[in-house]
Amino acid sequence: MTITESLEKFGHFHDWYLDIVATGPNREPRTLTLGLYLDDKRATVTFEGVTCVHLENWGLLNIVYAIRLLRPDDAGYIRARDILAKTERLSDLNGANVAYMYATLGAEIAVEFGSLRIEST
Repeated sequence: MTITESLEKFGHFHDWYLDIVATGPNREPRTLTLGLYLDDKRATVTFEGVTCVHLENWGLLNIVYAIRLLRPDDAGYIRARDILAKTERLSDLNGANVAYMYATLGAEIAVEFGSLRIEST
């Protein structure tokens, strides 16, 4: 299953609530894990091989509009790359993928990474 297909399975997490952001370990390969819930459903989205990340507008309430894998021909790709270019890189490596978590309210996240894993309960 591709990254986009995995995200589509969850409707790109539209209207889910983001309540957990976890990073680690402090060595390569790094991960970024997002904890999300909707009603009685819970999911973790783990970006593996993270080389760069930027989080902005974190609030007490964070509602996801969509988590999207961006390609160079997507409208938001250049904006996400510009945001990531301004953040501190802890690696000389470049991730193969760029994703953006758009917000209805609260946090937005740009992440450069290698692979994605989604687990749900």
